[in-house]
Amino acid sequence: MSDNTKPKRRWVTVLLSVSLALNLLVAGVALGTAYRVKGGYQGKAPPGFAPTLYRALPKEERKALRGELSVRHVKGARKRSQDFAALEAALRAEPFNPETVKALLQQQARAMAELQGALQDEWLARITGMTDAERQAYADRLQEVVKRKPHGRKHKD
Repeated sequence: MSDNTKPKRRWVTVLLSVSLALNLLVAGVALGTAYRVKGGYQGKAPPGFAPTLYRALPKEERKALRGELSVRHVKGARKRSQDFAALEAALRAEPFNPETVKALLQQQARAMAELQGALQDEWLARITGMTDAERQAYADRLQEVVKRKPHGRKHKD
């Protein structure tokens, strides 16, 4: 018998297996992306409620609403700056007190709820002041905004 037989090259088998796995991965990602882009994904969430109600308003109404609430926004921005400073101090404190952070988070939640309430009240006042025909036109625009596909949406991580 001959002792000159070639040893099996296992690295070739491993390399081919890894290559096949990578090719299947790339193909899966490409197919999944194509499926999603073409609208095959049926689990799309509806747009946010408040932004949709705002976008359906006529341009002049949106501008007036922004103007009326700008003072509240500026005051809120100053308060948020103070709250971030307090949060930073609470996070750096030794020993760490989670109750202080929890109180800051609850304070922010209350401030956001107050702002949302003010926006809702202002929106409802505008809708209440509309004629029946204006309200019907608004409902039509609202339906269009809800059905509109998001375009140019940027995904943030």
